[in-house]
Amino acid sequence: MRVLLFRMLCDTGGVSSSMLLLGRQMTQRGIDCEYWFCQPSSRLPEFTASGRTTTVGPLSALARRLERGDVDVVQMTASDPAAEMVARIAGPARVVVTARGALADIWDRHNCFAYTAISKGMAEVNQPFTELEIEVVRNAIDVDAYAPPLASAAGAPIVAFVGRTTGVEKNFPRFTRIARRLADRGARIWIADPHKADWSKFDGKPVERIEPERWGPVAHADIPEFYRAVAASGGVVLMTSTSEGFGNVAPEAAACGARVAAPDVMGLREAVVDGVTGMLYPAAAGDDEVTERLQAWLDEPHDMRACAEAACREFSPTVMLDGYSAIYDRRAQRLRTGAVTPVVTRAEDAPGMAVLYQHLERQRTWRANFSRQAAVDLAGAGYRGLALHALAGGFRAAPKQFLSRTGLRQLASTGARLAVPARRA
Repeated sequence: MRVLLFRMLCDTGGVSSSMLLLGRQMTQRGIDCEYWFCQPSSRLPEFTASGRTTTVGPLSALARRLERGDVDVVQMTASDPAAEMVARIAGPARVVVTARGALADIWDRHNCFAYTAISKGMAEVNQPFTELEIEVVRNAIDVDAYAPPLASAAGAPIVAFVGRTTGVEKNFPRFTRIARRLADRGARIWIADPHKADWSKFDGKPVERIEPERWGPVAHADIPEFYRAVAASGGVVLMTSTSEGFGNVAPEAAACGARVAAPDVMGLREAVVDGVTGMLYPAAAGDDEVTERLQAWLDEPHDMRACAEAACREFSPTVMLDGYSAIYDRRAQRLRTGAVTPVVTRAEDAPGMAVLYQHLERQRTWRANFSRQAAVDLAGAGYRGLALHALAGGFRAAPKQFLSRTGLRQLASTGARLAVPARRA
């Protein structure tokens, strides 16, 4: 069995962490795997250091790789801008896609073998868009990388935010409002932000400016120590997202013994075991109410080791790989039974759903942009049929994009390359 894990961008977020973890678990289980990206990032060295084949290359190079016919499964994120084209070139390999934190409306029995989701919530909201049965294989954490501190530390408690402050779904403005109230009571504020944002990014947003003790990127390798510092201080990792695919921050921080507080919304209600690995607060609660809940919790004793042990048990990577392995070994698709029903969510998930639908609309533009670029690349490599398919797919996704200066230039470049005698179908 050989599995190729694909992602267009080797990014700094939770998807890359999950790919690394899944690859390592596969190796321990005796499943060969390799990574493929079209674009690198600062986290690429983590993949190359893993000992598994890691390639950064264009779609034409991936097409040549898959022509060898030794890949059994190609797995990728369902909403990846390149995913539809990758499925096209997968050949006999079975395509497995995973809904991580977004909606996707491009998958059916003809271009996908199996559809999974990292949480029950993600499965439920994506199910109406596909005839395939979406199976839940819950996200896990690297239990070997996270552990609680040896002892508590002196000083004021740390209230921490971890994630992209500019990501609309993260609702960073709400964090600032609650954090400011806690800072007024003596808390220290830490912000781990891979995008290096500052207050200028939030002009006109409902933020309350605070003076964080720390605000900036934290390398993935250093995140466990960040969580341990929060835990040792008696503080809390405060999440304010409107929705998450799963929310890796919650179990990772808990595995380091930190308190985690999160709104009771899609994804997070599965990433936090309320009262065990963290606290869920009502999503509709006002900022003052959440502040009072947090202060009361911070005033109580906290068993860092018990919290960490519970998180490691609950989010074991062994269970995650068991789920994927069963799908890899399967030979028949699983199709949805019953009539198609509209997405039905809890009232508190409505803001998150609005963001998910906005993201779904933007995906069409991202897919079209990638398809145009891929068409130029594929045509130059002699893949005429794939280049034409990429153009057609891009036009269907966002036809107006072809009228832009860049779109017209790429269309002309693809046409010129298609005029060269074909070397491949």
